[in-house]
Amino acid sequence: MGNKQIEHLDTIEHEGKLLMKLKVLRPKRLRSSILQDAVNDIGKFSEVERELNLNADKKRFWLGEIESIDSRIMNESIPISLNHFTMEEI
Repeated sequence: MGNKQIEHLDTIEHEGKLLMKLKVLRPKRLRSSILQDAVNDIGKFSEVERELNLNADKKRFWLGEIESIDSRIMNESIPISLNHFTMEEI
């Protein structure tokens, strides 16, 4: 979540998706609250639910994609060796 500090509260499964319940450890700021039309939330801590991307590991080459945690399929992967790339390609 960018540069925000968070506290992990719970992990939830909902309709095959993996959700994480987080508590943002920094209160809402004046500017962002005004821009989000949430003036009543200025200075308050918030709890947020975020969907986790099951295919977020980009350091490996995956042969398929996981669509749901209920799919019960095995997804093979191999690590990507950075020795085969130049600095310009990375």
